[in-house]
Amino acid sequence: MSLTKTVGFVAVTTLAMSGAAFGAELNNDMQSQIAELKAEIAALKGAEGGQWLTEQRAAEIRGIVTDVLADADTRSSLQGAAAGSGYNGGFFLSSADGNYSMKINVLEQIRYSFNHSESGATTTEASGFENKRTRLSFGGNVVDSTWSYKLSYYLGYSNSNENFGASELADASVTKDFNNGFTVTVGQFKLPFSAEYGMDVANLQFNEYSIVNHEFSIGYGQGIAFGYNSDQFRVAGAYVNAANQVNEAWNGSSPDTDWTIAARAEFKISGDWAQFNDAQSWKGEGAGMMAGLGYAGSADDTTDANASELTVDFTADFGGANIAAAYYWADPDDGSGSNPTGYTLSAGAFVADDCEIVARYEAIDNDAGTENGFFTLGANWYMAKNSAKVGIDFGYSMDDLAGGAGDYLFTNMVPADDGEWVIQAQMSLSF
Repeated sequence: MSLTKTVGFVAVTTLAMSGAAFGAELNNDMQSQIAELKAEIAALKGAEGGQWLTEQRAAEIRGIVTDVLADADTRSSLQGAAAGSGYNGGFFLSSADGNYSMKINVLEQIRYSFNHSESGATTTEASGFENKRTRLSFGGNVVDSTWSYKLSYYLGYSNSNENFGASELADASVTKDFNNGFTVTVGQFKLPFSAEYGMDVANLQFNEYSIVNHEFSIGYGQGIAFGYNSDQFRVAGAYVNAANQVNEAWNGSSPDTDWTIAARAEFKISGDWAQFNDAQSWKGEGAGMMAGLGYAGSADDTTDANASELTVDFTADFGGANIAAAYYWADPDDGSGSNPTGYTLSAGAFVADDCEIVARYEAIDNDAGTENGFFTLGANWYMAKNSAKVGIDFGYSMDDLAGGAGDYLFTNMVPADDGEWVIQAQMSLSF
């Protein structure tokens, strides 16, 4: 083989080997450059009968090969740095293999309300702004993709619907996924019970959870939870120290004096699970139906009380409209012999791609001669679905609110005679 052919063969072979070794790292532009160079070499060989490789041309080829190899080395050294940052449902950082990650989310809700109430001959009107919620959340993977964590902290909270307030930790949990549908979670978390409270507050159709849900909700707890998900149904259960208890320290009487178990089962009649993560049925989204059942039982060895609660619910999405219904029953085991009940009926319909009208009726019967009925009518303007929206709700109380200010302040209502009404305007950002 002649010297020129040998040098040409070495150059082409070197380029081919470089492409094989670093092909995964080279972008399309460099691969095209190599292909063009090969074509040029082949053309020159054919045109000049092999007497084409001058000393200058050989130097140019060596320079190109050196540059390609150097660029490939640079790209390889940047693998870890290029692996992980950006925005995908939250700002995230991730290792190259995805085993370690962190996603940061923020919820901010600013609300203005105007309340009109009457107590006897006294008429009261109150209005003002409030920083309803400011929440910072962290989540991601540790060790590998089967281990995940969640941390959320309320920097500000006005008249808490949940059992924590401003400057308090909400979620603090670690979950192990066994890759067969089963998961185990330990820490502090929202207890499985009702469909409404199982939904994040950022994804509601109304500015706030219903009063009925608030009265029957078992909130958060500290303990251990189990879950199983399949295509058709999913179940969750938890064992905690007590319902509606967070950020509690262990002491000599804990947890021996009380405990709570909570469970929820859901059956997907049609559709997909993802569409039930929010309360809306967006235009263009497929139809779906889901039914759920929740149970909670609590024991207090100090008072010998064994309270229990039950809820059943149904949700139907129609691709631009939806309905939801829930029924609640409770046995407080407080010696009164009463069994309070409650129910909610709600519906929503999109009148435009980004505008929805909603309505809800809810009622509570405490089984002791007191009943409360509430009606809410509202409209939502979605600038970026639930990431950026404005909601305006009009709420009306049909009965006297005798339960005390703490029961209704989170809805901007106060203890007053029947006929109380309130208007809320809320800006919600979730990113």
